[in-house]
Amino acid sequence: MSDARVFDILVVGGGMTGTALALGLSRQGWQVGLIEGGDRDTLLQAPSPVERVADFEPRVSAISVASQQLLESLGAWQGVVAGRHCPYQGMTVWDGDGTGRIHFDAAELQARALGTIVENRSLVRALFEVVETSDVELIDSVQVTSCAQAGDHRSIELADGRTLMACLVIAADGANSRLRQWAGLPTREWDYDQQAIVCTVRTAQSHRYTAWQRFSQTGPLAFLPLATESGDEHFCSIVWSQDTEEARRLMALDDATYAAELERAIERELGAVEAVSQRFAFPLRQRHAKDYIAPGFALVGDAAHTIHPLAGQGANLGYGDVRVMLEELAKAKGTGLSPAHELVLARYQRRRKGENLAMMAAMEGFKQLFGRDELPLRWLRNTGMRWLDGLGPVKNRIAAEAMGLIL
Repeated sequence: MSDARVFDILVVGGGMTGTALALGLSRQGWQVGLIEGGDRDTLLQAPSPVERVADFEPRVSAISVASQQLLESLGAWQGVVAGRHCPYQGMTVWDGDGTGRIHFDAAELQARALGTIVENRSLVRALFEVVETSDVELIDSVQVTSCAQAGDHRSIELADGRTLMACLVIAADGANSRLRQWAGLPTREWDYDQQAIVCTVRTAQSHRYTAWQRFSQTGPLAFLPLATESGDEHFCSIVWSQDTEEARRLMALDDATYAAELERAIERELGAVEAVSQRFAFPLRQRHAKDYIAPGFALVGDAAHTIHPLAGQGANLGYGDVRVMLEELAKAKGTGLSPAHELVLARYQRRRKGENLAMMAAMEGFKQLFGRDELPLRWLRNTGMRWLDGLGPVKNRIAAEAMGLIL
């Protein structure tokens, strides 16, 4: 144990959330290690230009303005905008079983965009490009095999036999976090009995830099705009959340029949669906850690919470965790406290847990509201959407909050 390398903070998980957090902590002057199972060269590899639907990564994120501001402060956003990305100026949401429809417009908020659709691999690459020139010590191509309390430090064992020590270990290792399990932090979770089908499509009409979302009884369908290097506006990323039985039926269809189902489901808002990529289906499960912290240990991002993708807020909740963790650890640095001080971690948990629970409750409420077909509820949601669409100030405040402009 005396030969173990000692850090102030170890972040486990080099995805979008963990890498951003490691960068921010390093800039505050902490000695930070970032442990990532993937290979550094692969993570830094630039994607090839796109020519067809198969060339896009199927996993994308809708990055809010607040998350963009965080990434700008870390020096990573310039790498994002140098690659493929698609700012969207509009968002249209409607009830497929009624007449309710609401449209959000960036111009009404005097903003350039409501958000930006980015392929996950492009965002991770942009972050790792900054890591390469930072003081973060990247420990890549290795798995963590255990994490335990060792006196006033946390001990991390790696698969190659190395032992690392840190005052604070932060788990950013995803929804099925092994570190969360090793720390003994239980979760509340339940299946939605739905699957999210994701793929890329090419449509006959331009997406008009608008995100489109149609709700139905069996789940929401989102068309998220994508942009190519040449500026082609006919590609969209699809997230189609459906009841498990219906999702299995859709996954079994051939491409032509599936494209026809998509056209029908989106009510041909973008004309014909001309091509579809390989489809992937993921079971949807809501998960929330009862506590985000333990002695010398904290959770961020999907390791702490996962929500239904119907509002596309998963990545932004993770970046909200990062922002608050950076704020609290900056205070600790300024006052000479250990990064693992119980008051520092308690403030992080208090600030983030309520906000994350509120978003999870809102998403559950939306799912229940649109998943029921009783006539009074259908009338209520459609009337409410039409009413809200006509109330510019109220509607714009909701949009601003979703963008993270009202904190």
